[in-house]
Amino acid sequence: MCRVFVAGPIDFHKISDVVDYRLTYRASLSDAGFTPVDQYSDALDRVEGILDDETDGVSSILRNIDALPDEPYVHAVGHAIAATSVEEVIADPKKVPEIAPESVISDIVERDLELLRSCDAMVAYLPSPSCGTTVELLHAVENDIPAFVVSESPSMFIQQYADECYETFDAALDRLLEQFDPEKRGERAKKGER
Repeated sequence: MCRVFVAGPIDFHKISDVVDYRLTYRASLSDAGFTPVDQYSDALDRVEGILDDETDGVSSILRNIDALPDEPYVHAVGHAIAATSVEEVIADPKKVPEIAPESVISDIVERDLELLRSCDAMVAYLPSPSCGTTVELLHAVENDIPAFVVSESPSMFIQQYADECYETFDAALDRLLEQFDPEKRGERAKKGER
């Protein structure tokens, strides 16, 4: 089964937006017969049911933080909370990357790139510039992993390095199906899915 790495912005973004696009992409890839790979999968699985719109989910997650997996990004959030406060981290998500110790940052990056190298393709969501996602894209190129970017207005550098850019995830998924399983694309078209 084809493994597809899911990439996109995490730092500086509302937690509900991150959970939404990652879970949506992951579900669509699974439904299409791919194996989605996301270093945040374990945490997202546990967060999915506890988000509430009123607080952007952060308070719900913090009340349930002990249920989150033992993983580097959760450690980074924990360091930011310990160094400041829950309220400061909620008000200013950039505290997480600013305060995370080098060892945690290294763990996050190394784990991420190792997972990417284990994949057959990459799909990257880029609604706005993202340093981490751009590095993942370059890493995919260096390792001959086809990279499909979803962005309404990709920068020239993204266009240069991505194998292909699409305005919608569905268009990128169609291309993945064409490249890795032509029969499934036909089945999807018959069902009227786009």
